[in-house]
Amino acid sequence: MNYYIIKTVISNTTTVFLVLLSLSSVIKLIDELRKIGEGNHSVFDVMIYMILSLPKDFELFFPIATLLGGLLGLCILEVHNEFIAMQVSGFSRLQIILSVIQASIPVLLCSIISNEWIVPNSEKIMCMHRNQSQHDASLLSIKIKNLWFIDNNDFVCVENVIAYNELLGVKLYNFNEERKLKKIYYIERAVFVNKVWHLINVNELDISQEISVSNKNVPHSEWNTKLTPYRLSMMITHPNFLSISKLYHCAKYFNRIGQNSKYYQVIFWKKILSPISGSVMTLMALAFTFGPLYKKKISIRLFVGSIAGFLFYILNQIFGILSATHSVSPIIGSISPSIIFLVISVIIMRIYS
Repeated sequence: MNYYIIKTVISNTTTVFLVLLSLSSVIKLIDELRKIGEGNHSVFDVMIYMILSLPKDFELFFPIATLLGGLLGLCILEVHNEFIAMQVSGFSRLQIILSVIQASIPVLLCSIISNEWIVPNSEKIMCMHRNQSQHDASLLSIKIKNLWFIDNNDFVCVENVIAYNELLGVKLYNFNEERKLKKIYYIERAVFVNKVWHLINVNELDISQEISVSNKNVPHSEWNTKLTPYRLSMMITHPNFLSISKLYHCAKYFNRIGQNSKYYQVIFWKKILSPISGSVMTLMALAFTFGPLYKKKISIRLFVGSIAGFLFYILNQIFGILSATHSVSPIIGSISPSIIFLVISVIIMRIYS
């Protein structure tokens, strides 16, 4: 009996995922077909884009799919009077709830694997492929322009990032402990070799003395900084494209150099806590089934479930923005929607128990 519950819930959750992914793919397909002819964009590029966007859609639809899948699976069990048969055979409501939660475990594991490995790589490949197909490849020799970051007491501006180990036009503004500008360095080229940044053609402007300004040129120098090609690659990559481990290291590095890392922390905690959101949506499906939606039609259950899933998505976005822009802890902002829906689920179960 326990196996039957798990099988029913998993199969219906998978069905809901496939339906949502199909609808999203059709909408994207219509939009992408309009772009055929821009640069080298072809039908083949559209198909590649559609395939690579599936992992991101899986992450996006994860909470609502677990909710709707749970509702649909439990509804089928109820229509066939399986709950009555379970209770007659000595199966309590708590055992049913635990069985449904067990059924959600494989989906939760898929979410963790997707967030750590599949989504970051697919998004990165998709962006690279889209740029190459829609633009002239010669325009892609320079990846990033005007990159700003903080390094100890220095403000650094990189005009062009050629590669993770090669920079062009580096402006370094050196401040003292009182936050007064001491020196300005203009570096023509910086190359990372043997774990050290080698600076070529450095122009140093010393303005630390109030009565005089000195200017000198150094053909070659070294840059003592915490910046490495690995950290640079994380800095110039959109946070959504980073894995959970890279988000953690990037946020840690930003905190070390005194730069704001809240946006990275918000996305990190959202990815970490996504299995919890899936579990909460499963409990919400159970609360609806044993509560106000008991003996209701499947269409009504799916409609209510869709509204609840949409509200969860909206709350997730709102709390994420508040965490990134205001003095709200990223972990609190990321877990708050799940806590709200968990409390609602518990209240409904207590009322209808």
